[in-house]
This record gives sequence, C-alpha cells and structure tokens, in this order.
Amino acid sequence: MRDRLFIIGLAALVLAACQAPAREAQTAPSAASATAGFSAPRTVGTHTVTGVLHGFEDAGFPMFAMEVGAAGGAAGDEANLQLLTLDPDAGGPVDPAAIQPLVGQAVTVRYSVTAATQMTDIRVNGASVLLPVEGGPGPVAGTRTIEGVLSGAEGESGDLPSSLTVTASDGTAVSFDAFIEPRMARANGRTVTLQYVDDVNIELVSITPAA
Repeated sequence: MRDRLFIIGLAALVLAACQAPAREAQTAPSAASATAGFSAPRTVGTHTVTGVLHGFEDAGFPMFAMEVGAAGGAAGDEANLQLLTLDPDAGGPVDPAAIQPLVGQAVTVRYSVTAATQMTDIRVNGASVLLPVEGGPGPVAGTRTIEGVLSGAEGESGDLPSSLTVTASDGTAVSFDAFIEPRMARANGRTVTLQYVDDVNIELVSITPAA
C-alpha cells in the first residue's frame, strides 16, 4: 500500500513540474522598459530624463535640434522633449558626430530649462518691420506688448541670434533674441511696439546611452 502511495505522489510531482511555466531568460532592459512612463519636465532648472532619441537634425549652423520621447513614439509626437544643442565650436557640450549614431536608441539626457522671451512681431507706427512669411502662423495665444525704444539691432546677426531690448519710458525693459533683418536694423533707436510671449529655452547638457 505504501509503495502505491509513493508512486502516486511521485507521479503528481512529475505532472506539476511539466505544467509549471518555464522561467524566462533574463535580458537587458529594452528601450520600452527603459523609457516607460516617459515624462520630461519643462520647468526652469536642470533635469534628467531617459527616452528614445527620435530625431537629431541640423537646424542651421551651429544649432542642432533634438527630439526625445517614449519607445514606440516618433519624431513630432506632442509629448516629445524638443531641445537644442550647439556645435562645440560655438560652445556646445557634445560633438554632433557622437549624437547622430544614438538616433533610435534609448538615451539618458540631461538638459537645462531657462526662462526666455519669444518675439512675435516688432511694429513701427503700426507697420511690422519683419519680413512677411507666406502661410506663417497666426496670432499667438498669450501675446503681450510693450512700447519703447529698440536697442541692440545695430547690424545683421551672425551664426547666432542677437540680443535686443525694448525699453519703455518708465524704465521697464524686455530683452529677447532674434536674427536681425535689414528693416529691424533701421528701427534701432526708434520707438517700436514689441509683441512677445513668455517662453523657455531648452538646451542639452549631456547625453549618454541609457543603462
């Protein structure tokens, strides 16, 4: 009788072992797991985020545009972190040749966010001094205005935008970066109406393959 019970028990153990699921082999974290819950802060400060580098493009020397987002996403997705970096010759932190091979891979990006002013128009006597752009964007939500004297537009810009300022009669000043156009230069020293929105600049500090 005991032999029979032993055989039955042994058979049960063998059956349980056959039905147990096989353990999956452990693998290195995938891009999907490395970027799960992707969220990139846009608040002023320095932040670190892990995501997939979906895009890296020349934005006109010495600037390069980057996009980082979740695995399974693509360049242009609304949730992507869009940031700029400069060529090392212009003070950038990383050689573009080292970034390009990382496109499509999971990366850890450290970046800085700083407050900025985005100029949308400059007007003299109600007329814009900017070159017209056919099919350009319409009015920008949250646009603010200040009337004052334009300074800093003495000549055309080089590879990087110039820093300009509009100073009101009460001393209030708004500074912004822009590439100086000929009609903008002719408005330097004159009273203008600046239209602008509060914005942020997001710039690369470092980038490495995700662990």
